[in-house]
This record gives sequence, structure tokens and C-alpha cells, in this order.
Amino acid sequence: MNQFSNENSALIEQTVDKETIKFHETLFTLSNGHIGIRGSLEESDLDWDYAENIGTYVNGYFEKAPIQYGEWAYGYAKNHQTICKLPNSHLISFSIDGEWFNLGTGTTTNHQRTLDLQQGLLIRTFTWESSNGKKVDARIERLVSYDFPELLLVSYQLTPLNFDGEIVFQNKVQRTLKEVADSDDPRVASGHGKQIATKAVDTKGLPMMLVSTLNSHLHIWCTAKAIVGMGRTTKQETTLQDEAIMTTTAFEAKAGKPIQLVVVAGYGDKFNEESKKEHFAEKLEQVIQEASRLGYEEIKHMHISNMANFWRGSDVQLAGDDQLQLGLRFNLFHLNQAAGRDGLTNIAAKGLTGDGYEGHYFWDTEMYMLPFFIYTQPNVARQLLSYRHSILPKARERARDLGVEQGALYAWRTIDGEECSAYYPAGTAQFHINADIAHGVKVYYEATQDADFMRKHGLEILIETARFWVTFGDFIPEKGNHFCLNGVTGPDEYTAIVNNNYYTNLMAKHNLLFAANMVNHYQEDLAFEGLSKRLNFDLQEVEKWQEAGNQMYLPYDEERKLTKQDDSFFDKAVWNFENTPREKYPLLLHYHPLTIYRYQVNKQADTVLAAFLYGEDFALEQKKRDYHYYEKITTHDSSLSHSVFGMMASEIGEKEKAYKYFMNTALMDLNDMQKNTKDGIHAANMGGTWMSLIYGFAGMKVVNNQLGFSPRIPEQWGKLSFQVYFHNQLIRIEMTHDVTEYRLLEGESLELFHQGGKLLLNTNHLVIIEN
Repeated sequence: MNQFSNENSALIEQTVDKETIKFHETLFTLSNGHIGIRGSLEESDLDWDYAENIGTYVNGYFEKAPIQYGEWAYGYAKNHQTICKLPNSHLISFSIDGEWFNLGTGTTTNHQRTLDLQQGLLIRTFTWESSNGKKVDARIERLVSYDFPELLLVSYQLTPLNFDGEIVFQNKVQRTLKEVADSDDPRVASGHGKQIATKAVDTKGLPMMLVSTLNSHLHIWCTAKAIVGMGRTTKQETTLQDEAIMTTTAFEAKAGKPIQLVVVAGYGDKFNEESKKEHFAEKLEQVIQEASRLGYEEIKHMHISNMANFWRGSDVQLAGDDQLQLGLRFNLFHLNQAAGRDGLTNIAAKGLTGDGYEGHYFWDTEMYMLPFFIYTQPNVARQLLSYRHSILPKARERARDLGVEQGALYAWRTIDGEECSAYYPAGTAQFHINADIAHGVKVYYEATQDADFMRKHGLEILIETARFWVTFGDFIPEKGNHFCLNGVTGPDEYTAIVNNNYYTNLMAKHNLLFAANMVNHYQEDLAFEGLSKRLNFDLQEVEKWQEAGNQMYLPYDEERKLTKQDDSFFDKAVWNFENTPREKYPLLLHYHPLTIYRYQVNKQADTVLAAFLYGEDFALEQKKRDYHYYEKITTHDSSLSHSVFGMMASEIGEKEKAYKYFMNTALMDLNDMQKNTKDGIHAANMGGTWMSLIYGFAGMKVVNNQLGFSPRIPEQWGKLSFQVYFHNQLIRIEMTHDVTEYRLLEGESLELFHQGGKLLLNTNHLVIIEN
């Protein structure tokens, strides 16, 4: 594998200004699936001109508040859930002769920040001259550890250039909020207000802060320990307040000799029983003690080694465009950072980079991000799906709210499993999330053959989602006694509450049939017998699933030879695109939903997504007709749309369109193309970038449990290289316009398909085949 180069492995900020800091705070976020620290400057609380949205988050730590409805109806979502801004622990500054450093004081030169994607480090350097003419060189390194998920470490190193004297550091654990104007944009968090209470306590000499939410009754400990790395100190003292822990460290500085302060900060596990607070405090304290024993350089070395392992299996390389290569690695870096790894958390729409969408989990995970993890880090994919299993009890409750007495209905947007979408037409009514999650289980199982997961988690998810569909739907005589799903909303949120959304019906069909297949396969398993008893499950239910799946109604317009998005979609007038000015997009910010719902207009891929996911159900000519029709009426107002249209364009031979859509996908956050990166990354779009490369340009498909590729890489590139895990074996693939090289890096032998023809791979044996 080629080594990283400076041109395509690091995001470099040559200078910082008041405008770019708004979205650079997002771009420079460091996280590890447990904690996320936005890329604000260490001294942000001293100069609000260079701070926009300081934020520290823990995955799944949220506050709730009742949703206030003007008019309420039975079954409406009851509570908002909003990810909490926790006390920040990266707030550090220094003073010379009592003058505190920030960008608004003295003179700062050579300021640069570098997000090193290869090593997972945020590095900041600058020279500062105080008003008294005393100069220092600074180097600050920040990392969020994968080896110790609780830890943030900051190394702050100063070298006096022209003086001897005293330098005083001050580091804090403190919640820091900047007042921001309310926004009407539904994609932006609705505000935090008073979410948490904090109480600083001295536990065995290590000051810690207990953070408690007011309504969700969640608690968490956080702390920071200041350690002297280099230099001689004259004093160090810590003061505690309920809302802050502050440590002051004074160094005896000498010209030309560096001094270093290392801040080891920790955020423990969340818990909901205050009686256990001592246990969780002790657990976090042990992590801090272990980190203090190892020291910054050792933890940094472990972290860099962890990142090297990630890139070894997950990197995607292309020849011909360094800027695009950087964009790809930036996206994969943030995807990796976003994933919950404890089986109890997931991936928020913005990862842990901001509070857009209030930190909620959506269908985005299974449909856009899970494939990346399935084929590069299957152990992480398993944990993400295990989260869905953990919230099944609340999904069952939600189904009962909807009058469905069997099965489970997953929440459209949630953190802990409770539905918190206040707008049901584009929220709860997107019942397809059940089938999306079941599809995630299907893709994971086909790629990994993980029988242990299927027994412990997967079967129960499949059974409960299949039960939902057969109870929710009906056989309608007027539809030829086909099985119908009425009153639903598909992925296109500009079309709501319709009968027989094609995507929903097709996904439900495969949900039902795959569930039946897996139950039949595992029915003799002892673990399944225990599950049957616990769920009061009867094998005769499987016959109902098969009947409903095989008789699923899939709307089609025979006259136009087009797949119908739903029963009534073609009965509507087409939106007047010609007379809609650019400034009126996205439509959801400028038109009432009832205006939008009257027309043929798509926010994002819907029927086209169905054709992409289950391409074997569509003839090639049908895909082409559907693609060209729906492309004309799709606004792509959702960041989820471009990748799907790009992948389908690639499949049907629209090479130029495929490349254009891909470029809009790959560089979305780096170039702030949606103008809202300041609120957090577009995590699903980042997953769509990987999918576009592997499913789209490499043409990867799994059919009948067999892996295959059909290369169609853009002419702008010389080569595309990547790795995938399949059936516990690691394959490396390198594609050019002329040939493809396959090498089995881990495993004994694997049969796959190239352009429909069979190949047999043996360990480390290179197979080269013409495209």
C-alpha cells in the first residue's frame, strides 16, 4: 500500500479568521465514537471573535423535554431528545507577565493548524509576541484515544525565544456556551438552554465533575489532570467550583528550552442510577491513573498504531486527483470517528462533530454508513446493529402506539429508542426504517456469515420487523388481493402519507422473505428455541410472512412503462421547476409542506434507491427509464441523494453524470457545499462517498452470497485501489481502465465474480484479469 503524502493526508489551515472558524470547528473535530471534541481553539473562551460553537459531546448522553404541540393527538411523540453540550476540557491558555494569550492580544504569526488524517492528531503551531516583546514558539497536539475511549489528551509545548521568566498555564473543565440566534432550519438543533447541572468534587485527590441532566436523569463524570511533561514548575494548584475545575501551573522558563503541559481529560460512561456514582467515578479515575502512568508519548504511539491499522484495512486510493484523495480520506476518517462501539450507541446524523439534528440517529446508519463498516471493520458493524437490538423494547411500545399489536416499529429519529420526531408525516410515517434495519442485518450476515450475531441479535430483529409488516398491511381485493401498505411515507420527504410507496413495499418484501429464510435456517438451533419461547413465536407465522412477501403489491404504470413511486404519484402535476428561483431551494425552507405534497417533486432518491438496492428485481432498460424520469423531478435538497443517483448513473452507463454526482458527494463538507457544515458533518453523505466508489465505480455486488465486481472507473483517474472483508477473508483490489488485480491478503481461498465470470483466489496469489 502506498504511504500517505502531505498533499492528500492532511487538512491544513494556514490562518484562522472569524468566518472560516465557523465550519473549521466541525472539520477539525476529533472523536472516537464515545466522545467528540469540536475543533475550537484552546483559548476560545477568552476571545469569542474566534469561537462559534464550542462543543464536547458523549455519544448517547442527552437531555429530554416535552414536545409542546398546539394541537395534540394520540400517539404523537412525547419528548424531544437533544445531545448535551458537556463541560469542555481542552480549554487551555498561558500568560507571560500576567498577559494571557489569545488571538486578540499581542501579535500572533505563523499560525497553522493541521488535521493529520494518517495519525489522527490535531496539531497547532504559532509564534506569539506579548505586548512587552516577549516571544514564544508554540506546538499543541490534541488526540482522542481509540485505545482508551474515555480520553482526550492535549500536549501544550512552549519554547521561550528571547527571555527567561515565568510562564503560567491555566487549564479548565468548564461548560462554555456562546449565545446563538435561533434558527428556523429544521436541520439545526433547537437550542440547549439549561440541560445539565454540574458539581465538582475532590475524589481521592483527583478533582472530578459530576454532570447530571435535569429530565432524562443521566449522569456522567468528567475530569482533567494537568501533568508536567518538560520543564521545571514553581507551583501547581487546583480550585473547584460547581461549574468549573481550574488548574494553574507556573513554569520557570528559560530561553531556548521547551516546557510542556499535558492535559489528560476523561469522560466516563453514562449511568442513570445516582447510587452508582462512586463506582463510575472510580472506573474513570483508574483510566486517568493508567494514562498518567503510561505518559503522553506512549498513548500517542498506541493511538498512531491504531490509526495505522484502520487505514491498512479501510483506505481507498485513487490516482489522478490529490484534492479528491484528500476529500475521500477526510470522509473515511470522520466516518470512523463517528461510530459507537459499545453496542448501546449508534452514529448520529452529524457524528459527534456538532449538534445539528440534535444528535439523533436515523435510517442513515444502516443505509449509508453501515456498508463501509461491514466490509472494512465488521466488528464495528456488529456493534452498530447490536444497538438496534438493544432498543427493541421501545420499538415494540411504538408499534402498540400505532395500533399494531405484534412486532416492533423502530423510531424514525431517536437516541435511546423513543420516537422524538414531532412531525409525523415525514417522521413516524417513514415505516420503511424497519425494513432498512432488517436490510442492514441482511447485508451484514451475507458478508460475514456471523451465526453468533444472528442467534443473539439478528433473528429477533428480523422476527419483530416481519411481524410488524404482516400486522400493519392488508390483502386488498381491489389490488388483485395483493398485500398493500397504506398510509406511509417513503424516503422522499416531499411526498407524504401515501398508499404503496414502491420503496417501502419492496424493502418490506425482502424483509419478510429474508426473515422467513433465517428462521427456517436456524429453527433447530437451541438458542432459537429459547428465543421462540421468549417471543411466544410460532413457526406458522413464517407462512404468513412468505405469503405477504410473495404477494407484495409493487405499483407500476403499464402505459408509461415506469415504476410508480406510489399509487397516486403520477396523478399529481409536476412541480414548476422552470419558474422556481435558485434562492428558493431547499424547498422545505420556503414552501409549506402541503404545497410541496401536491406535486411531483422529490427531495431525494426514492424509487431510484429501491432499484439500486435490489437491482436484480429490475431489468436494465427499466432502471434507465426510471432513472431519467425521476432525475428530472429530484431537487437533491437532501445530502443523501447525490450518491444514490451517482451509483445508479454508473450502473446504467451515464459516466459523466456519475462522476458529477460523485464529486458533489465527495467534497460536500470540505467545500461546505450545503452551507451548513458549521452544524456538523454530513455523516451519511460520507458513507455514500464510500458506497459510490465501491458499489458505483468498482461495481461491487453480493448476489446469492457471492461477491462480484464490474469495474467502471472514471476516465479522470488512473487507478482505484481498496480492500474489503468478505466471509472473514480480506481481499485487495486494484482497478485500472484495462485490468483488475485481485489478491487475497487474509484467508485460504475465495471464489468471486469479475464481470460475471468466476475467479478463484488463493492466499497471496495475484490474479490479473482484463476488464
